[in-house]
Amino acid sequence: MKKQIKATDILFIGLAFFATYFGAGNLIFPPMLGLKSGTNWTAGMIGMLASGVGLPILAILILGKCGSVQKISEHVHKKFYTVFIGMIMILCCCVSIPRTAAVGIEMGLQGVWGGAPYLVSVIIYFLIAFFFAKDRGSALDKVGKILTPVMTVILLILVIKGAISPIGTPAEPTVDNAFLNSFLGGYSTGDVLVSFLMATVFFSTIRNKGYEGEQLKKVNLGAGLVAAACLAIIYGGLLFMGACVSGEFSSDIGNAELLLTVIRRSGGQIAIYGLCLSVILACLTTAIGQITAVADFFETETHGKLPYKLLVIIVPVVTTVVASFGLDTIVSLTSPWFSFTYPIALVLMLLGIFEKFIPNDGGFKGATYFTVVYAFLDLPAEYGVHIGVLDKLLGLIPLYNYGFGWVVPAVAGFIIGLVVYPQLSKKAQ
Repeated sequence: MKKQIKATDILFIGLAFFATYFGAGNLIFPPMLGLKSGTNWTAGMIGMLASGVGLPILAILILGKCGSVQKISEHVHKKFYTVFIGMIMILCCCVSIPRTAAVGIEMGLQGVWGGAPYLVSVIIYFLIAFFFAKDRGSALDKVGKILTPVMTVILLILVIKGAISPIGTPAEPTVDNAFLNSFLGGYSTGDVLVSFLMATVFFSTIRNKGYEGEQLKKVNLGAGLVAAACLAIIYGGLLFMGACVSGEFSSDIGNAELLLTVIRRSGGQIAIYGLCLSVILACLTTAIGQITAVADFFETETHGKLPYKLLVIIVPVVTTVVASFGLDTIVSLTSPWFSFTYPIALVLMLLGIFEKFIPNDGGFKGATYFTVVYAFLDLPAEYGVHIGVLDKLLGLIPLYNYGFGWVVPAVAGFIIGLVVYPQLSKKAQ
C-alpha cells in the first residue's frame, strides 16, 4: 500500500530545496537588476524569474522525471557523469562552500558584531555545518524544519514591507532591454548547477520519507513549486526595492551597498540585523546542502572506500583551511570553471526534456561534446585572456555576445551526432 503524501513533507522538503538554492549571493543581485530596470521593473522581474527560478527548478523536475543525472549522462558516455559532476564537486570544495563562510561571516556576523574574529568564526561556522550534515538521511530535513523557516520568515517580512511601503519611485531604466539584462543576470547565478549538484541528495531526502516511483515525482514537483514560490517572492521583492531607488543611485554603487541601503531605508537598523541573520542562515544552509552532496558523491564513486561519515569530516576541514586563507585569489582562479560547466549542464537539461524522443545516443553525444569544445575555447576569455584569432572565431557564433554562444554549437552537434552515430555504430559492428 502506497504511503499517503503529506502536505507537511512537501512543505519542509520544498523549504530545504529553497535554502539550498538560496545562497547569500542571491540576496545581492536582484536589487541591482531592479536598479537598472527602473520603470521597466516588471519586464526585469519576469526575465530574472525565468532564468533565476525557472531554469533551476525546471532542471530538478527534469532530473526527477528521468530518475537521476546518471541516466541522462550515460547517453553521452558511461564515465561522463563521474568526470562532470566530480569537477563540480571539487569546485564546491575550492570555491563555493568556503565562499559561503566568508560571505556569511563578513556580511552577516561582522555586520552585527564588527569585532568578531574571522578565523574563530570560520571554525565555528563549519562545526555547525558538520553537526547538521553528519547524518546524511536527515541533513536536509533538519535544514528544512529548523534553519530555513527562520530565514524565510525574516526575508518575507523584509520584502513584503518593501513592496507595501515603496521606498521611492522608479526612474527611467539604464539598460536598453530590462528583460534580457535581468534574464542574463539570473542566468549567470549558475543555480542550474545546484540542481545537478544536489539532485541525488534531494531525491534521497524524499525517499527517506518513504516515497518512491510516481510518488517521488509528485513530491519532487510539489517541493519544487514551494521552492520556486519562495525564490520568486524574495527575488521579486528585492528587485522591486532596487527599482524604487533607481532615481537616486547609479549602477556604480556596489551590490552589497545597494542591498544594505534598500533594507535600511525600508526597515531601519532592525531590518539590517534581520538581513545579517538571513545572510548567515542563507550561507549556512547552502554549505550544509553542498557538504552533504560532496560527501555522498565521493562515497558512491569510491564504492564506499571513502565512507560518508569520514568524508563529512574531511570536507568541512578542507573548506575551513581554504576559507581561512581568504578567497580572492582562489575565486579568480577557479570561478571561470563554473562558466565552463554551466552551458554543459543546460544542454544536458534540455536533452533530458526530450530524452524519449531522441532516436539515438548520437544526439546526446554530439550536442554535449560540441558544447564542451565551445566551453574550452571560451575559457581563456573567462580568465580575461584574449587571443585575437580565437576571439574573432567565437565572435562569429550567433548569440555569443549575449552569453548564449553555446546554443549553436549544441544544435549543430546534436544534428551531426544523430546522422553520424548510426553510421559509426554499423562500422563498429
